[in-house]
Amino acid sequence: MQQVAALQRQNEELSKRLTNFQAAKKKEMESLMKGMQEWIQKLGLQNENHKVEFERGLQRLVNNGADDNGVWQVMVSASAAAAQREQEYQALKIQYDELQKQRGTGEFGDSIARVGEKRPADGEPPADASVADIWSSFIADVSTSGYSM
Repeated sequence: MQQVAALQRQNEELSKRLTNFQAAKKKEMESLMKGMQEWIQKLGLQNENHKVEFERGLQRLVNNGADDNGVWQVMVSASAAAAQREQEYQALKIQYDELQKQRGTGEFGDSIARVGEKRPADGEPPADASVADIWSSFIADVSTSGYSM
């Protein structure tokens, strides 16, 4: 009799743990579903029916789906990958901003360091009078010799 009572208590405890586990998994699935809904909203699909159909499918997956469902596993993997890419992007953005701040303080940070104490040119440089008009020369060459070289 004691053994039966112990087995009943163990069964109740395991049932309670299973219920808690299922509730936690359902919350996890609902959280992922919300993330997927936000993602689908950002996509900007033209057909509103596709969004509604996708959200209904997500809801069915949350309500009826099992942990070992292939679709669910792909969604979890995609969600984790997207979160990882977001973290990488934020880290790169921080590095980029730091490099942008340092760019002006480097060895060639200002124009004097790049070109020295030279003064800027005043207007257009004077044309060399000894150089003839290049287009006139070209037209004359083509007119006398033709297009063959």
